[in-house]
Amino acid sequence: MRPHQFHIQRIDHMGLVAGMCKELGIANLWDSLVSNQSETRKISFGETVVSMLLNGLGFTARTLHMFPEFYADKPLDKLIRSGIEPEHINESVLGRALDQLYELGVSEVYLSLAVKAINVLKLPCKALNLDSTSFHVDGRCS
Repeated sequence: MRPHQFHIQRIDHMGLVAGMCKELGIANLWDSLVSNQSETRKISFGETVVSMLLNGLGFTARTLHMFPEFYADKPLDKLIRSGIEPEHINESVLGRALDQLYELGVSEVYLSLAVKAINVLKLPCKALNLDSTSFHVDGRCS
């Protein structure tokens, strides 16, 4: 009788983050903002951004060139979608996604995400706060 073979993949708290990303439709939201995605890409713009969120909230944030190593023992089929391999989340793909975020306008994208979260989660929104006291100036006071 052959002993059982086990394959361990760590998910830690990233399952909760990935579940919220799926519930809010973050990948789909960001994919809808980018119309010129290549059909040959293995991972979409939105999925790439979700991979950055998972990494950044993973308490072990890695630099861009270390993402494949970070995801080597993670169940990407559960966290993002099946068919994505760690080598698909490489520094070239991540760099292009960051460039695209910059072109879209990070503040505008953040606003879209915040509005989506408020609507999907049915959060009460009775007041808004604009903090105009946070100005930063470098230099010598005279």
